[in-house]
This record gives sequence, C-alpha cells and structure tokens, in this order.
Amino acid sequence: MSTRGRHEPAARDRSGNGHLGRDKLVVAAADLADREGWLNLNLSRVAKEVDRHVTSLYSYVDGLEGLRREITLLALEELGQQLWQAALGRSGPDALMSVATVYRRYACAHPGRIEALTTFQDTTDAEVLSRAKYLGEPVNAILRSLGLDDQQVIHAHRVFFAALRGFTITEATTGFRAPYSVDESFDQMLTLFVDALSAGAWPQLATTAATA
Repeated sequence: MSTRGRHEPAARDRSGNGHLGRDKLVVAAADLADREGWLNLNLSRVAKEVDRHVTSLYSYVDGLEGLRREITLLALEELGQQLWQAALGRSGPDALMSVATVYRRYACAHPGRIEALTTFQDTTDAEVLSRAKYLGEPVNAILRSLGLDDQQVIHAHRVFFAALRGFTITEATTGFRAPYSVDESFDQMLTLFVDALSAGAWPQLATTAATA
C-alpha cells in the first residue's frame, strides 16, 4: 500500500483546526487584539489563546514586534481587498462613499487591526509599504476621476484617510456622547468631502513663481 500523503498526526490548536501554522497564529493574534485591545497584546496571552508554550511562538514570528508586523500586513491585505471590492464598478462620489463605508465597517469589526495600521512605525519596511500602496490606490483612482491632479490627490488622500481614521477610532474607543445619530454624523462628514469635490471646490495648490 502506498504511503504517499500519510503523515503523523499534526499538533492541534485549541480550536481543533489542526496544525497551528504561521497564518493561523497571526489571525488568532489579530482576533485577540480586536477583542482585548492592541496595546494589551503580548506573547503570553497569544500563546494561551492558541494553546502553546510561549517559546514555541518564536518558531513562527520574531517576537512581539514581529507578530505586530504580521498583524499589520494582515490588516493591510484584508482591508485593501475590501476597499478594492467596494470601488469595483463604481465611480466618482458613489465610489468614495462606498469605500468610506467599508472602511468604517472594518474598523468597527476590527479595532485592534485598525490600530495596528495607525501605529506601525517602520516606514522603511518594503512589504508594509507595498501593501499600504495597494490599500490606498482605489481612493487615489477615485480622486483622479473627480478631476484632481497628482499633487491634489496626495493632499485629498491624506485628508480623506485622516478623517476616516479619526472618526472610526473615536467611534470604537471613547464614542460620541451627544444624543444624535452617529450614522448621520458620518454621512455629513462624507457629504462635505464629496460636495467639495463634485463642485470643483477642492482647494487649489498654492504656487510659487520661479525667480531668476
């Protein structure tokens, strides 16, 4: 009888889903960060979550900082795919509203992952930069379609994501205390942005005349 494909029983994680593996560890850690907070993430707690001794985690990631990097990459990939899907088949204001809504939904569902995106510090990490570019490109394309030039796109992109991040982080942490609809506040923020773009009222770049 052929023994091809036969293996010794794999070590199982606590969920009973078979061998742990790097990807499964990162997802488990990201889910833990979503539930308990990004700043509360540590290797001991992650090891308990996946039913492993803490030292065994070093077989998969380079310590806590390595794990944080992997979660950042995961979040960039997940959110990037969702933003591309949200923009697919749409254009102009409708596309921008769709992308913003998906971003907010992801942030509400995954506060730990979103905090990873806003706090990761290594600006020289080529893989992180590549995935960040992938995440941002749908918005850049939408802004170009609304008539902004390349420099205006950079400024509008920064403002758009800063507004989204500020709103969603506040919503996920301290919340909005005034007794008015948070959904309506979100819609008004987006409407202000879209109206300025649709009306051609986005600020022009200041230019400095060249001097001899």
